[in-house]
Amino acid sequence: MITLWDNADSSNARKVRFLLAELGLGYERREVPMSRPRPDEYTALNPLTGIPTIEDGDLVLSESNAILRYLAARELRDDLYPAALAERATVDEFLDRFATRLRTPFFQRELVMLGWTLAKGFDEADADPSKAPAVEQQIASNTALLDSIVGEHGAVLDRFTIADCALAPVLQRARDTGYDLAPYSRLAALADQVLARPGWQATGPGL
Repeated sequence: MITLWDNADSSNARKVRFLLAELGLGYERREVPMSRPRPDEYTALNPLTGIPTIEDGDLVLSESNAILRYLAARELRDDLYPAALAERATVDEFLDRFATRLRTPFFQRELVMLGWTLAKGFDEADADPSKAPAVEQQIASNTALLDSIVGEHGAVLDRFTIADCALAPVLQRARDTGYDLAPYSRLAALADQVLARPGWQATGPGL
């Protein structure tokens, strides 16, 4: 049985729960607080202390995109993480681009809408939605860039893959907090399709 160390409010953990549901894999959940410092028990597993981490037998693996790759490969799901070199490279490219460049601007908006500090994690008391319009202007070019590189078919490739798992929590937060994706037609189409999947619904409530 896989053990997933996560938190319902972690977008990185939620994308792993999404893939676990898509794969039909059972798992045991262990909650990690969003506040810092994180418990010693968790730090011993993951010295960087980010959420999530999985345990699968003797394997302890952190970093959500690495977990997505591992789980899809573990289950031999070439449809989700392609075996064909060119398609796999496209998925890997998207995951790396999203993690290193495209994700952070969205979090700048989430921070003011949901309230977040390193010490406490998410807390409504720290939210300031009045700042959202200014943030949206600042990140508009990033959102347009992301819109331009997702596929035209409501998925990063021409079908659902782990790349869409990675993007789903951000799209859900955007919609839940009133970020109008209508000007970004590809992202809006992707959100319609990916967030309607039963696997996404199985992730449960979360920010």
